[in-house]
Amino acid sequence: MRSSEKAGKENIHFKTETLAKKLLLLVFTFLLSFSSESERTDIKLAQSYFYRGYIAYSQGNYTDAIANLGKSHSLDKSGYYGELSYLYIGLSYAHLSYKLGEREGIFSAIAYLNMYPYHYKRANYLLLQKEFIGDCYLMLGMYGKAKDVFWSLYREEEHNAYLLKFLYADALNSGANLSILDRIDPSKLPERDYMYPLVRGFMMFNLGDYKSALTNLSEARSLNRYLEDDPEFLYRYAISHFMEGDWRNAVFYLELLDRKDVYKKYYDSLNYYLALIYLQNRNYADAVKRIRALSSIGGLKYRLLLSQLWAFPDFLEKQGKDFGDYKKLLIQIAWTDLNKVYSEPAVLGLYFYSIKDKKIMDKDVISLKALTLPQEITLGDLRVNVNPPLEMLKGSFKSLDPYSEDASFLVELFKANEENYSLLFGYEKLARAVVYQGRTELIKVVERLDEPLKSFLLGQVLLLDGSVDMGLRLLEGSLSGLSGEDREEALLLIGIYKRDVSLLEDLLSKIDFESSKRLYHYFTPSVLLLGDYYYSSKQYERAKTYYRSYLEKAEEDNLYWLVAYKLAKSSELTGDTKTLGWVVRMAEGKDNIISKVIIALWG
Repeated sequence: MRSSEKAGKENIHFKTETLAKKLLLLVFTFLLSFSSESERTDIKLAQSYFYRGYIAYSQGNYTDAIANLGKSHSLDKSGYYGELSYLYIGLSYAHLSYKLGEREGIFSAIAYLNMYPYHYKRANYLLLQKEFIGDCYLMLGMYGKAKDVFWSLYREEEHNAYLLKFLYADALNSGANLSILDRIDPSKLPERDYMYPLVRGFMMFNLGDYKSALTNLSEARSLNRYLEDDPEFLYRYAISHFMEGDWRNAVFYLELLDRKDVYKKYYDSLNYYLALIYLQNRNYADAVKRIRALSSIGGLKYRLLLSQLWAFPDFLEKQGKDFGDYKKLLIQIAWTDLNKVYSEPAVLGLYFYSIKDKKIMDKDVISLKALTLPQEITLGDLRVNVNPPLEMLKGSFKSLDPYSEDASFLVELFKANEENYSLLFGYEKLARAVVYQGRTELIKVVERLDEPLKSFLLGQVLLLDGSVDMGLRLLEGSLSGLSGEDREEALLLIGIYKRDVSLLEDLLSKIDFESSKRLYHYFTPSVLLLGDYYYSSKQYERAKTYYRSYLEKAEEDNLYWLVAYKLAKSSELTGDTKTLGWVVRMAEGKDNIISKVIIALWG
């Protein structure tokens, strides 16, 4: 072979080899390009599925959230979206389990989230993992553990979102750390952040400020409509409406809670409140339904409801057979919880029936029970408003008249338990009963009054006790602050004890004694005093008028017949045969020395 051919073949071989290398490089480049493009496609799909899953999670659609987040995780296991999807799958599963009432599922979610650092050795979202575990503890009602998690996160990062969650867990556990909440400036929180008004609303609820609770919870609800799926929110929102007198909204949200509370955490409480609302609105059929539902559970909340039924007499009249001897049941409840605040509604009921029947029910209970009358009784999540039954009791107490036979009962009720009596009813009506009955040994009751009633009634006690000068000074000193029958009574006493003729005549012309049960008994001593004054002054015409008025009202006794004699004598001296004949006819047939003298002289 010629050297030129040999060289040509070698050159061709070299070119072929070079071309092959170029083709191989091109193939590798193409393959690498295809692999990179495929990877970019997977990341985009992972991103798409992650955002779909996150939106579904935000809307409470946890099943779709888990499905989309699972696809995102499988497409980008070691990447940004895969790592985030792992965490959100755990939280979504916890929420789904909570929604279905499966507590074990929430514990499984916690275990799953705790495995996060093992799957991702260089984990990027450990703070988020801890936050999600804290959220799971909230769902389980393990508020202490939730608080520990969120407080640890806050100390590590000093982020207000963690502090809010710590305070939320604390508020769910009856806390009200307003001083800590006030460290947070709401204007610096993300737009439409509902947690701040939600936490403040829960705290206000815990403090019993239901008006402020409603304001804040309504704001939170406007920022997050999904709160209406949350039993914790629904319960506090409903009860705040109830406490503020808005029973319609209370019923709406309690009935909604009945459907949403899959764990039945508030089942007994919502039955308690719904029964109470239906009782207040005379919807007795639904009230009975709720009472029966609560009776199947029994316990303290059921007793608290039963102990308030006395405040609904119409209901007991129609449905009383369902409760047997209700008064006996009330006594049993009072004894059961005697040394606790929970017995107070039952004891108020015993006072109510005691006043109604004018006879103390179970003196032992009433004497042993020391009432405290808190504005509301707190039993876990239950808030018992004591004011409505208390106001009904006080309304029944107003029917007692201290200027009648009720005075004895008032004194008896006071002696059964002096501290309870003063706390429930004060001292005014009792002090009037003490004066009316002349119970000077109970002067301490009168001394506890404020002026001018103290001087007015204490003056009367001193008059009864023989301290006339001091008694009159107190009566006269009280006049400027008195009105109505109190003032008229004080003036009558002053007029009688001072024998002030002009004052008594003025009062007799102005007071309608017939229509006043209280002042009626002042009429006879007043006209007798005036009659004696004019008789001793030899003004017999005027004396006759007052003596006859006395005889027409007074009961027969020795004084009565002595006045009759004076009237007969005055009639004789004035030549009034008509009045004289009237006195003689009264004296006829009476077995009395003076009446016999009248017959002997003028019969």
